[in-house]
Amino acid sequence: MTTWILGVAASHNGGAALIRDGRVVVAVQSERLTRQKRQGTAFDQPNEALRCAMRYCLDAAGIEAGALAAVATSTPWDVWRFDPKLHLGVPVPVVSVPHHLAHAEYAVHWAETTDALVLVVDGSGSFEYHRPELAVAEAEAADAVRLIHDEGKETISAYRYDGRRLELVYRNAVGRGRPAPGGTRRFRRSLGHLWEWCSDYCFDDMHEAGKVMGLAPFGDPARFRDCALAGFGKSGEAELRFDLAFEQFRRPNRSRIDVVSDAHYADLAAHVQECTDRFLLDLARFLHRRHPARDLCYSGGVALNILANERLIREGPFAHVHLNGACEDNGTALGAALAAHHRLTGRRETEKVRDSWGRAYADAEIAGAARAIGAPYATVGLAAATERAAAAIIGGKVVGWFQGGSEFGPRALGHRSIIADARSAATKPVLDTKVKRREPYRPYAPAVLHEQAASWFDLEGVSPVMMRVARVRSPQKLPAITHVDGTARVQTVHPDDNGAFHGLIRAVGARTGVPVVLNTSFNIAGEPIVETPADALQTFLASGMDLLVLEGTVVERPA
Repeated sequence: MTTWILGVAASHNGGAALIRDGRVVVAVQSERLTRQKRQGTAFDQPNEALRCAMRYCLDAAGIEAGALAAVATSTPWDVWRFDPKLHLGVPVPVVSVPHHLAHAEYAVHWAETTDALVLVVDGSGSFEYHRPELAVAEAEAADAVRLIHDEGKETISAYRYDGRRLELVYRNAVGRGRPAPGGTRRFRRSLGHLWEWCSDYCFDDMHEAGKVMGLAPFGDPARFRDCALAGFGKSGEAELRFDLAFEQFRRPNRSRIDVVSDAHYADLAAHVQECTDRFLLDLARFLHRRHPARDLCYSGGVALNILANERLIREGPFAHVHLNGACEDNGTALGAALAAHHRLTGRRETEKVRDSWGRAYADAEIAGAARAIGAPYATVGLAAATERAAAAIIGGKVVGWFQGGSEFGPRALGHRSIIADARSAATKPVLDTKVKRREPYRPYAPAVLHEQAASWFDLEGVSPVMMRVARVRSPQKLPAITHVDGTARVQTVHPDDNGAFHGLIRAVGARTGVPVVLNTSFNIAGEPIVETPADALQTFLASGMDLLVLEGTVVERPA
């Protein structure tokens, strides 16, 4: 009998995921459907964003809600109860899963390992006082380190994993913090909230941690090193010094000035990055001393920090670090479903790392969308479309690339991407001003043929979901993707993972000798990544892109 489970995440970037017999079928972030970036979702009222994501998953699989064995839920918010009749219209058993456990289940699903520590680090997760009411209880080791406040929320959790069972070995759950001067948002003493505070301080928006990471290489971490805003103690204490941050840093960028023109902000970003690197390495070493596992599976919003990830991989105590792209809260929809499957069946499945779980769109749907918007198009087949795209890229054009199912996480991986020439210094200014409309200090990422990655980047192993950073071996040959510190956030592309994208890069490499393209997400400033052909066409026409390829269909910019 087939076991269908729908996972739902209510959060600042919620979503839904559907699994069948423990394997992923489809997953989507709510923002991709509502077209509202960082679309929040909630369980306490009829929520259109949540309903759209759930309906998307059910429709993609061709089933109705009555076929579900369960709905699995995860949320870091106070209202955690989910009413299936309210949201789905039919009664379905509900399995509520602790937030960090959902992150952990997501992390281990992609790892062929029987000897791992699983680490979750984020802003905050489940409230401790909710834990007895949740359907899934965590197993806990007798010697677990528990640094838990009575009214706390989990901020760091670690588990031992033997291929079958997750067992909690470390938890830090902190109480309510205090608001920054002049503000109302309370920052808990967590690494994730340190990044939210720094993002708010530098950009007047606490959801721009990625911008802080991009700004950090422009700064000098030594300037504020005496502040030591974060550290990890020898006995396992997480030390986040918000009082010192509020006292020392009194120039929040409320007018949104150019942060590169004022070293104060870049130096702070560099300091926070340095603290994060050191904190995570100390945490990993502390856990490994107590539980010397071979592998590390890592998730939570902080795991999107590629600079810290690379330090963990290169300097940490683990032989292998397993990462996947949807490690922030939307990924807990998948994790909750996987936890519920394990609870209901006692079984686990493992899948190869992959982050493209959206539905695919047929040529007829693409043609219909083009006709509806009045865009001239030609359906020429993938091979011919790839050659057209490669020629355009080599000629300095910017190409929208839409293939297969969309990415579930925040990074475009050749399914909903904007592609350009990595070899030209002129590429980045064009993208910044005419296409993406974003700040010039933010870097763009390369995508490289898996089989030639080591020739172009100082990278051991693979980086299929853009969760690592590496030194560029010949920056002068790849100026469009080389950051100010000589590094790049690399995606390695294997033909078995994404044959269409691999074919495009191969076509570019065959003509130029450089099997690398610039790959950035298919959106413009303030918008989420496109989901449908109609979204792609609208964004294409609203931006400065020159050519759009949707599967085997080519759309030229109208004259």
